[in-house]
Amino acid sequence: MEENKCLFKKNIVLGVSLVLAALVLGIFMVCTIKTLKSYDDTVTVRGLCEKEVPADRVVLRISYSAQDNNLVNLRHAVEDNDKVIISMLKQEGFTDDEIKYTSARINDRYDSYYTSNITYRYGASQTISVFTSKMDLVGKLQKTIDADLLKKDIISSSYASYEYHGLNEIKPSMIAESLKNARSAADEFAKNSGSEIGKMRTASQGYFEVDDLDENTPQIKKVRVVSTVEYYLK
Repeated sequence: MEENKCLFKKNIVLGVSLVLAALVLGIFMVCTIKTLKSYDDTVTVRGLCEKEVPADRVVLRISYSAQDNNLVNLRHAVEDNDKVIISMLKQEGFTDDEIKYTSARINDRYDSYYTSNITYRYGASQTISVFTSKMDLVGKLQKTIDADLLKKDIISSSYASYEYHGLNEIKPSMIAESLKNARSAADEFAKNSGSEIGKMRTASQGYFEVDDLDENTPQIKKVRVVSTVEYYLK
Protein backbone atom coordinates (compact mmCIF):
# COMPACT_ATOMS: atom_id res chain seq x y z
CA MET A 1 0.00 0.00 0.00
CA GLU A 2 2.83 2.35 0.96
CA GLU A 3 4.64 1.43 -2.24
CA ASN A 4 1.59 2.40 -4.30
CA LYS A 5 1.40 5.77 -2.54
CA CYS A 6 5.10 6.45 -3.19
CA LEU A 7 4.72 5.44 -6.81
CA PHE A 8 1.66 7.69 -7.14
CA LYS A 9 3.55 10.68 -5.70
CA LYS A 10 6.46 10.05 -8.02
CA ASN A 11 4.12 9.96 -10.99
CA ILE A 12 2.54 13.25 -9.91
CA VAL A 13 5.93 14.91 -9.50
CA LEU A 14 7.05 13.55 -12.83
CA GLY A 15 3.85 14.74 -14.51
CA VAL A 16 4.09 18.20 -13.01
CA SER A 17 7.74 18.39 -14.04
CA LEU A 18 6.87 17.42 -17.59
CA VAL A 19 4.10 20.00 -17.71
CA LEU A 20 6.39 22.72 -16.38
CA ALA A 21 9.13 21.69 -18.81
CA ALA A 22 6.69 21.80 -21.71
CA LEU A 23 5.45 25.20 -20.56
CA VAL A 24 8.95 26.62 -20.28
CA LEU A 25 9.88 25.13 -23.65
CA GLY A 26 6.76 26.61 -25.21
CA ILE A 27 7.49 30.06 -23.81
CA PHE A 28 11.06 29.78 -25.03
CA MET A 29 9.93 28.77 -28.52
CA VAL A 30 7.44 31.61 -28.68
CA CYS A 31 10.12 34.11 -27.67
CA THR A 32 12.55 32.61 -30.16
CA ILE A 33 10.00 32.78 -32.97
CA LYS A 34 9.23 36.41 -32.13
CA THR A 35 12.92 37.22 -32.05
CA LEU A 36 13.59 35.51 -35.35
CA LYS A 37 10.55 37.17 -36.88
CA SER A 38 11.83 40.55 -35.76
CA TYR A 39 15.00 39.91 -37.75
CA ASP A 40 12.88 39.45 -40.85
CA ASP A 41 11.54 42.98 -40.55
CA THR A 42 13.87 45.31 -42.43
CA VAL A 43 13.75 48.53 -44.36
CA THR A 44 15.94 49.46 -47.32
CA VAL A 45 16.70 53.13 -47.89
CA ARG A 46 18.95 55.18 -50.15
CA GLY A 47 21.04 58.16 -49.22
CA LEU A 48 22.04 60.69 -51.88
CA CYS A 49 24.97 63.08 -51.74
CA GLU A 50 25.72 65.65 -54.45
CA LYS A 51 28.52 68.16 -54.57
CA GLU A 52 29.52 70.86 -57.05
CA VAL A 53 33.25 71.22 -57.62
CA PRO A 54 35.38 73.23 -60.06
CA ALA A 55 37.20 71.26 -62.74
CA ASP A 56 40.92 70.98 -62.04
CA ARG A 57 42.13 69.82 -65.47
CA VAL A 58 41.34 70.85 -69.04
CA VAL A 59 42.25 69.47 -72.44
CA LEU A 60 42.23 72.02 -75.27
CA ARG A 61 42.22 70.42 -78.72
CA ILE A 62 42.99 72.48 -81.82
CA SER A 63 42.19 70.71 -85.08
CA TYR A 64 42.78 71.78 -88.64
CA SER A 65 42.99 70.28 -92.11
CA ALA A 66 45.09 70.95 -95.20
CA GLN A 67 45.11 69.71 -98.78
CA ASP A 68 47.36 69.73 -101.82
CA ASN A 69 48.05 67.80 -104.99
CA ASN A 70 51.71 67.47 -104.08
CA LEU A 71 52.43 65.23 -101.11
CA VAL A 72 55.73 66.91 -100.24
CA ASN A 73 54.14 70.33 -100.28
CA LEU A 74 51.32 69.08 -98.07
CA ARG A 75 53.74 67.75 -95.50
CA HIS A 76 55.61 71.04 -95.44
CA ALA A 77 52.32 72.90 -94.99
CA VAL A 78 51.39 70.72 -92.02
CA GLU A 79 54.80 71.23 -90.42
CA ASP A 80 54.54 75.00 -90.89
CA ASN A 81 51.03 75.06 -89.42
CA ASP A 82 52.15 73.02 -86.42
CA LYS A 83 54.96 75.47 -85.77
CA VAL A 84 52.60 78.44 -85.96
CA ILE A 85 50.12 76.90 -83.51
CA ILE A 86 52.77 75.69 -81.07
CA SER A 87 54.48 79.08 -81.13
CA MET A 88 51.17 80.77 -80.37
CA LEU A 89 50.50 78.40 -77.46
CA LYS A 90 53.90 79.03 -75.95
CA GLN A 91 53.43 82.78 -76.25
CA GLU A 92 50.24 82.40 -74.25
CA GLY A 93 52.12 80.67 -71.43
CA PHE A 94 51.91 76.94 -72.10
CA THR A 95 54.99 74.72 -71.84
CA ASP A 96 56.33 71.91 -74.01
CA ASP A 97 55.20 69.38 -71.40
CA GLU A 98 51.62 70.59 -71.74
CA ILE A 99 51.53 70.52 -75.56
CA LYS A 100 50.99 67.12 -77.20
CA TYR A 101 50.63 66.11 -80.85
CA THR A 102 51.56 63.33 -83.26
CA SER A 103 52.08 63.09 -86.99
CA ALA A 104 49.18 64.34 -89.09
CA ARG A 105 46.88 61.81 -90.72
CA ILE A 106 47.26 62.00 -94.50
CA ASN A 107 44.98 60.26 -96.96
CA ASP A 108 45.05 59.78 -100.71
CA ARG A 109 41.64 60.74 -102.02
CA TYR A 110 42.16 58.74 -105.20
CA ASP A 111 41.49 55.68 -103.05
CA SER A 112 37.94 56.70 -102.27
CA TYR A 113 36.82 59.26 -104.87
CA TYR A 114 36.54 59.42 -108.62
CA THR A 115 39.39 61.55 -109.91
CA SER A 116 36.96 63.80 -111.74
CA ASN A 117 35.20 64.74 -108.48
CA ILE A 118 38.16 66.06 -106.50
CA THR A 119 40.29 69.19 -106.66
CA TYR A 120 43.14 68.10 -104.39
CA ARG A 121 44.45 64.56 -104.31
CA TYR A 122 45.93 64.59 -100.80
CA GLY A 123 44.29 65.66 -97.57
CA ALA A 124 45.74 65.97 -94.05
CA SER A 125 44.10 66.35 -90.66
CA GLN A 126 45.95 67.31 -87.50
CA THR A 127 45.09 67.87 -83.84
CA ILE A 128 47.33 69.62 -81.33
CA SER A 129 46.26 69.19 -77.71
CA VAL A 130 47.07 71.06 -74.52
CA PHE A 131 46.76 69.18 -71.22
CA THR A 132 46.91 71.69 -68.39
CA SER A 133 45.51 72.91 -65.10
CA LYS A 134 45.65 76.56 -66.25
CA MET A 135 41.89 76.90 -66.47
CA ASP A 136 41.66 80.67 -66.84
CA LEU A 137 44.33 80.72 -69.53
CA VAL A 138 42.47 78.14 -71.63
CA GLY A 139 39.18 79.97 -71.22
CA LYS A 140 40.74 83.19 -72.45
CA LEU A 141 42.60 81.57 -75.35
CA GLN A 142 39.63 79.59 -76.61
CA LYS A 143 37.71 82.80 -77.33
CA THR A 144 40.29 84.08 -79.83
CA ILE A 145 42.51 81.28 -81.09
CA ASP A 146 40.43 80.23 -84.11
CA ALA A 147 40.14 83.81 -85.29
CA ASP A 148 43.86 84.44 -84.71
CA LEU A 149 44.81 81.32 -86.68
CA LEU A 150 42.49 82.30 -89.51
CA LYS A 151 44.57 85.46 -89.91
CA LYS A 152 47.51 83.13 -90.56
CA ASP A 153 45.56 81.18 -93.21
CA ILE A 154 44.83 78.24 -90.87
CA ILE A 155 41.20 77.18 -90.61
CA SER A 156 40.95 75.57 -87.19
CA SER A 157 38.35 74.28 -84.77
CA SER A 158 39.10 74.34 -81.04
CA TYR A 159 37.33 72.46 -78.29
CA ALA A 160 37.98 72.30 -74.54
CA SER A 161 36.97 69.37 -72.35
CA TYR A 162 37.09 69.86 -68.58
CA GLU A 163 37.95 67.13 -66.10
CA TYR A 164 37.97 66.63 -62.34
CA HIS A 165 40.79 64.57 -60.80
CA GLY A 166 40.24 65.27 -57.09
CA LEU A 167 37.62 62.59 -56.52
CA ASN A 168 39.66 60.62 -53.97
CA GLU A 169 39.90 63.69 -51.77
CA ILE A 170 36.14 64.15 -51.41
CA LYS A 171 35.06 60.50 -51.45
CA PRO A 172 35.17 59.90 -47.65
CA SER A 173 33.08 62.95 -46.76
CA MET A 174 30.56 62.24 -49.53
CA ILE A 175 30.14 58.61 -48.47
CA ALA A 176 29.63 59.72 -44.86
CA GLU A 177 27.04 62.27 -45.99
CA SER A 178 25.16 59.71 -48.11
CA LEU A 179 25.05 57.25 -45.17
CA LYS A 180 23.79 60.03 -42.90
CA ASN A 181 21.01 60.84 -45.36
CA ALA A 182 20.13 57.15 -45.61
CA ARG A 183 19.81 56.95 -41.82
CA SER A 184 17.56 60.02 -41.83
CA ALA A 185 15.30 58.36 -44.38
CA ALA A 186 15.20 55.18 -42.26
CA ASP A 187 14.34 57.17 -39.12
CA GLU A 188 11.50 58.88 -40.96
CA PHE A 189 10.16 55.53 -42.12
CA ALA A 190 10.32 54.11 -38.59
CA LYS A 191 8.54 57.16 -37.21
CA ASN A 192 5.69 56.78 -39.68
CA SER A 193 5.40 53.02 -39.21
CA GLY A 194 5.53 53.00 -35.42
CA SER A 195 8.76 51.03 -35.21
CA GLU A 196 12.39 51.64 -34.33
CA ILE A 197 15.55 51.33 -36.39
CA GLY A 198 17.91 48.58 -35.32
CA LYS A 199 21.36 47.65 -36.47
CA MET A 200 22.52 47.97 -40.05
CA ARG A 201 22.10 44.70 -41.95
CA THR A 202 23.71 45.47 -45.30
CA ALA A 203 25.13 48.51 -47.06
CA SER A 204 26.33 49.11 -50.60
CA GLN A 205 27.95 52.14 -52.14
CA GLY A 206 26.98 53.15 -55.65
CA TYR A 207 29.34 54.42 -58.33
CA PHE A 208 30.55 57.99 -58.20
CA GLU A 209 29.24 59.98 -61.15
CA VAL A 210 31.00 63.12 -62.38
CA ASP A 211 29.05 65.19 -64.92
CA ASP A 212 28.99 68.73 -66.21
CA LEU A 213 26.80 70.98 -64.14
CA ASP A 214 25.04 71.88 -67.41
CA GLU A 215 25.91 72.33 -71.06
CA ASN A 216 26.87 75.98 -70.54
CA THR A 217 29.22 75.47 -67.59
CA PRO A 218 31.37 72.37 -68.27
CA GLN A 219 34.08 73.86 -66.03
CA ILE A 220 31.85 73.14 -63.02
CA LYS A 221 31.31 69.47 -62.23
CA LYS A 222 28.51 67.80 -60.30
CA VAL A 223 29.68 64.77 -58.29
CA ARG A 224 26.98 62.31 -57.21
CA VAL A 225 26.89 59.10 -55.16
CA VAL A 226 24.04 57.01 -53.74
CA SER A 227 24.46 54.58 -50.83
CA THR A 228 21.89 51.81 -50.28
CA VAL A 229 21.47 50.65 -46.68
CA GLU A 230 19.25 47.96 -45.14
CA TYR A 231 18.31 48.29 -41.44
CA TYR A 232 16.61 45.91 -39.05
CA LEU A 233 13.31 47.13 -37.59
CA LYS A 234 12.46 46.68 -33.93
